[in-house]
Amino acid sequence: MNKRALFILLMAGLFCFTGLRAANGDTIRVKTHNDVEIATDPGVGFTAYKMWGQFPAAGVPVHKMLLKMNIRCPNGKNCGEWDYLNFIYARRKGGVADSSVDVELARYITPYGNSYNASFGAEYLMDLTDWEWLLRDSVEIEYRHTGYETNVGRGWVINLEFIFIEGTPIRPFVKYHHMWNGGFPYGAAGNSIENYLTSKSVTIAPNSPSQRLRIVQTGHGADNVEYCSEFCPKWRRLIVDNNTHSQVDVWRDDCGLNPVFPQAGTWIYDRAAWCPGATVNPDVVDFSFAGGSTHTLNFDMQPFTNTDGSQNPNYVVEAYLIEYGTPSFTTDASVEDVARPSTQYEYRRMNPICASPRVRIRNNGTSALTSATIRYGVEGGSLSSYNWSGNLAFMESEWVDLPANVSWSANSGTFITQIELSGDQYAPNNIFRSRFVSPPVYPSTFVVAYKSNLASGETQWFIYDQNNTIVKSRTSAANNTTYNDTITLPAGCYRFEMIDSEKDGIRFWANNDGNGSIRFAKAEGPGTYISFNGDFGTSIIHSFMVGGALDVTEPTDTETGWELFPVPASDQVTLLGNPGQEKTQLRIMDAGGKLVRSEQHSGNPIRFSVQGLATGMYYVQVQNAGRMQVLKFIRE
Repeated sequence: MNKRALFILLMAGLFCFTGLRAANGDTIRVKTHNDVEIATDPGVGFTAYKMWGQFPAAGVPVHKMLLKMNIRCPNGKNCGEWDYLNFIYARRKGGVADSSVDVELARYITPYGNSYNASFGAEYLMDLTDWEWLLRDSVEIEYRHTGYETNVGRGWVINLEFIFIEGTPIRPFVKYHHMWNGGFPYGAAGNSIENYLTSKSVTIAPNSPSQRLRIVQTGHGADNVEYCSEFCPKWRRLIVDNNTHSQVDVWRDDCGLNPVFPQAGTWIYDRAAWCPGATVNPDVVDFSFAGGSTHTLNFDMQPFTNTDGSQNPNYVVEAYLIEYGTPSFTTDASVEDVARPSTQYEYRRMNPICASPRVRIRNNGTSALTSATIRYGVEGGSLSSYNWSGNLAFMESEWVDLPANVSWSANSGTFITQIELSGDQYAPNNIFRSRFVSPPVYPSTFVVAYKSNLASGETQWFIYDQNNTIVKSRTSAANNTTYNDTITLPAGCYRFEMIDSEKDGIRFWANNDGNGSIRFAKAEGPGTYISFNGDFGTSIIHSFMVGGALDVTEPTDTETGWELFPVPASDQVTLLGNPGQEKTQLRIMDAGGKLVRSEQHSGNPIRFSVQGLATGMYYVQVQNAGRMQVLKFIRE
């Protein structure tokens, strides 16, 4: 029996109107939930937090809408301990006497927060442009937190901010259909899920040549045979006009790369389209049905029988068909996102970088996008060019890994990505700016100190240069053995990766593999540049530079394991670690190494103000009980 199977067997409306009207082409921000503390009600299994927002007027043209959500532990309390379903709904429009529209805007699963305290915080950015037409004027937004917390004094604090980018819509909204919604049993004898996922007939509006089916589906419950629905990949088949249109697995295979890590539970296990501590990504299918035509849509789930009748396997489904008018552009390309370089929380696993940027482009025009020029670099400096080629249909997007020829002349700043396309009809979406900080600088010679666990055959490490060529590696090791590999590198940019084939790192609590460790140590004498957390799931990705001046002072022993939140910061910074009994000394230095502030603190966590500091990058040297660590933060 595998390790995962073994473990599973063991195991009232308040009004808050906020919003600012902006000029055309600007951004409108509407915050509905401001530091709202949430907790479950064990008596009913959920709690609803409803707030009203004053959104843009119906006549304001919106090109794109985003939802920024952040979540943290409550002050003086612990986070909630389990991976529970959370929903964000649009409820009533207009006023309290109006009927509810009951549209699920987004879905999120809380992390296993049992080990987190006030220092924890995560932030997510979701593209909700499909719903920009709905969130107009006065709308009631509900945040629903489900589950059964087992201890008092637990919960979360959430913030919701809707961001409207004014401009020409990619395609105007016409109407929508609520297709399937609810929690449906899967594999139950005499109660097939197909009784709920019934065929739907839809007549398209005469002025709608473009449509989108938006499906959010997550699986929950685990029987004792296949561990369905949560831990078993099953397919969903979309049927249009009695013909199979497409088939996908209701599955997410990247939980071991979760930016929220480590967690107290089985956060590394892949699941049925969700991961603990992550938003749920909708599946979208675009159609071009003719206006006035009638079509039947249905989807079937892979046959499954729950033979032991346990754990009530089910899928929670929310699906809509949205009809749109004639697209606004025949030729338009946009930069939709930048994963690296970025200080965005969701991309913290792959940042900071000093080599290949990664950007996402999209075709917003009805003509196929087959080529474009991408210009990129640090804002204010010279930009590099990359000639992209491919074949993107209307509304299709692609992640592009760009060559590494970027001049990182600053320790922090703004990275700019710009797409250039002949005949492009909409310029405002051509440029994307992302914040960055530079990676650490190490001496040319250092030691990769690796102690394997009892499953050493699962783990390998590699060092790549900026051309993605392997320059050093350790691909084999004996169990429970320490290796000190001395590394000597010429000046340049490098990336260290440790990969675990079982996606359970080298220090995971829910297996019998024991505990390993991995760090960069000094080549001469005791001391550590960086210690990595062994509970990393799938991989460690750490970029660094060799050559030039070291970061202020060389970080020494990091066994105190201090972590710093948030980055960037505008008010105060929280440090969480494992200090000794002595007071902790903080020395804050600017990017040039000049001491700007010195403080002493007691206890854990430590909070210090960044007010009064100029915007830019800083270092904080944390020293306690003879051990020292250097961390970076940005004052914004």
